[in-house]
Formats: sequence, C-alpha cells, structure tokens
Amino acid sequence: MKVAVCLGLTAGICVPYFGLQRLALFAPRTLPATSLDSWIAFDPTWVMAYESIALLVPLAVWLATRRDELQRYARGLALLCGVSFAFFLLLPVVGPRPELLPQDDMYRALVELDAASNAFPSLHAGLTLYSLLFGYQVLHRALSRGGRRVYVLVAVAWCGLILFGTLATRQHWALDLPPGLLLGWIAHRWAWRGAQAPRVSAAPGLT
Repeated sequence: MKVAVCLGLTAGICVPYFGLQRLALFAPRTLPATSLDSWIAFDPTWVMAYESIALLVPLAVWLATRRDELQRYARGLALLCGVSFAFFLLLPVVGPRPELLPQDDMYRALVELDAASNAFPSLHAGLTLYSLLFGYQVLHRALSRGGRRVYVLVAVAWCGLILFGTLATRQHWALDLPPGLLLGWIAHRWAWRGAQAPRVSAAPGLT
C-alpha cells in the first residue's frame, strides 16, 4: 500500500503541477517583493535544500504503520494539492526567478524542469509542513520524550532550510510561503479530524 501511495502521490502531484504550467488560461501576475526577499541574496547552491523535499514527502509515507494512517495522509494531501492547483489555474503567479541564469548544473536542471509559475500559494511550503506534521503524528507515541524533542528540532531545522531555499533560489516570493504553510496545517488538521492530535508542546523544553 505504501508503494501504491508513493506512486499515486507522484502522479497526482507532478501531472497536474507541470500540466498547469503549460495551461495559461489567465495572464500571470507577480507579487510585491518584501524586505525578506531583498535581504536573502540569490544563491543557486541552495537548490540542494530546496530539492530535499523530494526525500521528505515519500519519507513521511514510509513512517506510517497502519492502513488508516496512509488513508488519512492521502486525504489531507488531496485537499492541500486540490486547493493549490485551483489557485495555479485561476490566479497564476510567477516567482522572482532571474532572467540571467548562473552556471550551476543543478539549478539549470531545476529551471528546465520547473517553470517560474505556480508560485502562490507555495505548494513547496505546504508539502513540507504537511509531511513533517504527519511524521510527528504517527511517531509521537513510539518516541520517548527525548525522541520527540529531537524530532521537533530536526523538523524545524529541515523546514527552515527548505523555506530558505525557496527564497534563495528565487522559486518563490516571501508572500507565497505563509498561505502555503497555512494550507499544509489545515490539510493536516482535516486529515486527522476525529483522531487525538498530539501536541508539539509535549516535547520537553518546548513548552
């Protein structure tokens, strides 16, 4: 079932995501740059952190131990992606990617695959938070208090690196990130409705 979910989410995310980049029903727009956009310098070497989401998302799936956990994961992911794809179709926004590309092979590979559109809301941010919350949800009972603390610290650090990477690579505006994070949180809460949700504050030192 995990293999099926991984294959399904790959197709369910990639096909509409890249397909919508080539379906321009409305003129794309841009967002105003914030002081955060100006403060973070363009650095294509952050593409490694940006692309680490390709490891994070399937890793969350493999942490599941029960069928209902996978069903909840797929349910929340469908909501997160469905809302994001609706924005990409009806209110397309392009990111602040520079016109002159640097001599960086990995960054050029990213640019050749991923167009500058589909920026708002940041699906990258939403998937990052959603996957990390799912991991905490399924692991919190098995981990010790110290283990939960380590998980939260690693999750915050990984999330921070990915979000910083989205800005450093100019894949997103800073204003793209909060709506994406909000969608990720809403999708998580919706997927686990009716279940007892663990509190991150239960980790020692984080209260």
